Amino acid sequence: MQRAIELAKLGTKAVKSNPKVGSILVHKNRIIGEGYHKKYGDAHAEVNCIESVRKKDQHLIARSRIYITLEPCYHRGKTPPCVDLIITNNIKEVIIGITDPNPKVSGQSIAKLRLTGISVVEGICKEECHNLIRPFIKLMNQNSPWVHLKFAKSKFNYMAAKEGQVWLSTPQSKLYVHTLRSDVDAIMIGTNTAKVDDPSLTTRIVDGDHPVRIVLDRKGELSSDLNVLSDGHPTIYVTSRERTLPSFVKLLIHDFDHENNLEKLLSKLFKLKIFSIIVEGGSTLLKSFSNFNLWDEATVIDTQHELNSGMKAPNLNGILVKRTYCDSDVIDNFRKNN
Repeated sequence: MQRAIELAKLGTKAVKSNPKVGSILVHKNRIIGEGYHKKYGDAHAEVNCIESVRKKDQHLIARSRIYITLEPCYHRGKTPPCVDLIITNNIKEVIIGITDPNPKVSGQSIAKLRLTGISVVEGICKEECHNLIRPFIKLMNQNSPWVHLKFAKSKFNYMAAKEGQVWLSTPQSKLYVHTLRSDVDAIMIGTNTAKVDDPSLTTRIVDGDHPVRIVLDRKGELSSDLNVLSDGHPTIYVTSRERTLPSFVKLLIHDFDHENNLEKLLSKLFKLKIFSIIVEGGSTLLKSFSNFNLWDEATVIDTQHELNSGMKAPNLNGILVKRTYCDSDVIDNFRKNN
């Protein structure tokens, strides 16, 4: 199952609103096929796994066991039901990480497999498999994007100077951040970050598509010369007033004074098929997401920078799930403490 989990993680933002799923086919402790869900609307992990089996090994499929991180689909959507594929291939043993929480599946595939005489084992590496689909569960239950906070801070817990731009983290951490960006639909920043840093918010130093930039500018006063409004890459400009913008910038009128304005904004972005967002700043915006508990995971880069005044970094109430050492920086990944 660990190998299936590794494969599932290869799924990128191209799976969109689908879960990340991995699968392997094993005959007498030898992997004869493996696959993962690569793109929304394309073949699921089980299909790619079975189709990957070499011609000389295809006679072994019916004598193999299949490992899948998530219960196979029961219904016909963009693709046929994977449960029927397993039955058709006469696979006699199915090992599943977690039951599909989608009401259209929710144990029905497991029941169907067992009714046909197939042995089903559930709950292998259950927690890890559950973590793979946490964004999918949120999308399905809340109709809201997965929110990932990201910020760097000095050894004195400051993330920005009062005036001007200060770069806190190392070039190696910058590479790490660009990799994170390549796996989300959008990056969100506030007015001051756009004005002071004039960032491009692209994945220019790693492979991968550029995310959509989401810029919050309540008063609609940001200069048209800023990168996010002039470089041609897709941007969603969120403001409270009408404004003429280039064709690559989508204007989104929003009521910033509404009591639940961030929740309302996330709902609007979900309807625009923005399913995952990194919030990169500034301090006020990050603290708003933190204070209203509207985040799901966070990447915090602890640096050795001596900045000892300015804008304080948010204090997150989260569970540390991963620590990465990146030159002199320490990168911590947190999950929200539910």
